[in-house]
Amino acid sequence: MLAFYLNLIDNEEDRSKFQMIYDLYFNSMLYTAYDILQDQYLAEDAVQEAFLQLAKHIKTVRTDNLKETKAYVVKITENCSLRMAQKNSKYIVMPEENTIEEIFADATDYESKTVNLVMYEEVKKPLQLLIQNILLLLFCRNRGIK
Repeated sequence: MLAFYLNLIDNEEDRSKFQMIYDLYFNSMLYTAYDILQDQYLAEDAVQEAFLQLAKHIKTVRTDNLKETKAYVVKITENCSLRMAQKNSKYIVMPEENTIEEIFADATDYESKTVNLVMYEEVKKPLQLLIQNILLLLFCRNRGIK
């Protein structure tokens, strides 16, 4: 995989910088991604995405302070992992149709039931997304990710 990334970079100095980052931080990046995603294959995908981002912006990466470089590389990995976690998160299971009927059982006429059901359908997707974001936020806070 390293050869693939190096082919994306134009000059030898930047290739050397990228190879140093790859050699020094690959394991830290994989550990970070796995800690967030809890899946080896997804973690590897997140690290690959992080390295693609690094290869695209290698000219702006500073390597004069290794502590700062590591923090930068790990942050990119966290961001890639969180995006992947959000993209691959399971949808929240909403009540089944018979439960929906029970929820709206107090409506006495057909028109009220229809209005209630339409209102439910309008808020269903935003509520699912809100719940997913809250769960992701709680997950990140639990892991100390900002």
